[in-house]
Amino acid sequence: MKKKYFGTDGIRGRVKKFPIVDDFFFKIALSLVNAKKEKKKILIGKDTRISGTYIEKALRDGFKLMKVDCDFIGVVSTPIISFYTKFLNYDFGIMISASHNPYYDNGVKIFKKNGQKLSDQEEIKIENKLDRIKIIPNFSKSPISYKKLDFKPYKNFITKKFNKFNLSGVKVVIDCANGSVYRLAPNFFKQLGCNVICYSNKPNGKNINKNCGATFPGRIAKLTKKHKANIGLSFDGDADRVVIAAENGDIIDGDKALAIICKYQQGDLKFFDSVVSTKMSNLAFRNFIKKLKIRLFMSNVGDRYVIEKMKKNKSKLGGEPSGHIIFSDNGYCGDGILTAIYIMNILKKNKIQLSQLSESLYKKTYQSLVNIKTINNPEFILKKIKIKNIKQNLLLIDKKIDFLIRKSGTENLIRIMVQSHNESYVNKSIKQIVNKIKQIDE
Repeated sequence: MKKKYFGTDGIRGRVKKFPIVDDFFFKIALSLVNAKKEKKKILIGKDTRISGTYIEKALRDGFKLMKVDCDFIGVVSTPIISFYTKFLNYDFGIMISASHNPYYDNGVKIFKKNGQKLSDQEEIKIENKLDRIKIIPNFSKSPISYKKLDFKPYKNFITKKFNKFNLSGVKVVIDCANGSVYRLAPNFFKQLGCNVICYSNKPNGKNINKNCGATFPGRIAKLTKKHKANIGLSFDGDADRVVIAAENGDIIDGDKALAIICKYQQGDLKFFDSVVSTKMSNLAFRNFIKKLKIRLFMSNVGDRYVIEKMKKNKSKLGGEPSGHIIFSDNGYCGDGILTAIYIMNILKKNKIQLSQLSESLYKKTYQSLVNIKTINNPEFILKKIKIKNIKQNLLLIDKKIDFLIRKSGTENLIRIMVQSHNESYVNKSIKQIVNKIKQIDE
């Protein structure tokens, strides 16, 4: 059965346009309780979007009707919600966020008692119950009451993973994306002894991800060079991923982060004998992992599909080129701060600059990513495209060419990826695919 509201990473869309309306989230609360009885307490956090309170109140009133207690903890990251849902034994954790999307979008990510996201089957069950609810909401105008959270258990959970952990003296530039870690990340790294320079840490409700954060990697590259820092970290709006810059401005994407963690795992960390990546991963990365004699499993695009493949193959590490890195012992939730600390700890232990470390891995295969906004529904266009014919035409250009055409799981776009060892082949192939899509769309 196909899902109606949940995408690849929760529910998201334009605020006050269905389903991102208060009636819908009121019913989400009722559906969560009805889907599994004996629910007693829910943990709810949010990023810095101006619409966060709008959704908080709708959820509060829905859970109140069902006589279920909610603890609202205000602005936190998605991995914080995942961690504390499990650590404090909540029945559900809900993160109000639209991740890397603009401020006018919002949505929710839902976590179970074990800190993991809902499965497809669980999401479908909730949707089915939601569509049968006929109750007309009676919304309260009372303000949200927030509970203060102690972040020490989260910090200890991360740092205890590393032997002889020491980041003192590391100079780091942080782009907080005016998002959920605008206070947490700078304080966290300062407490670890880092020399911290911070940007985009003054959210106003409307500037989250605006020309900053993980979707603007060029910015952290320039800032890292400008300040002669050891490393630059650029988070997305809810900080479940990070884009990293080397001291010379080179960008370390999710592929290279995975490669570094795999190659330099030492002692207590040496347990990554397999890794999961997506069909968007670079061909050079795939070859590099195989040369390390680490098993590589490929999944569809989206962290939920990476996680499914990790569980199926008992892999403890997975990720995406976008910067989502997933550790099995972290509730299968991406965490930008944890990923950054893995990389920084490797740099400190090996006494090496990040650019040197990156250059020692592999040279990326030429790869081009294009996003196309269409007039018609992307799903309609993808049904009309004959992928088999496109593949045959591209193989005439290059027998080793790799491509992917898909609908975005988080935005109304068609995403195209083509990669080859020859840059001109990539450009020629992209042009062919784009023209084909435009012919169908127009």
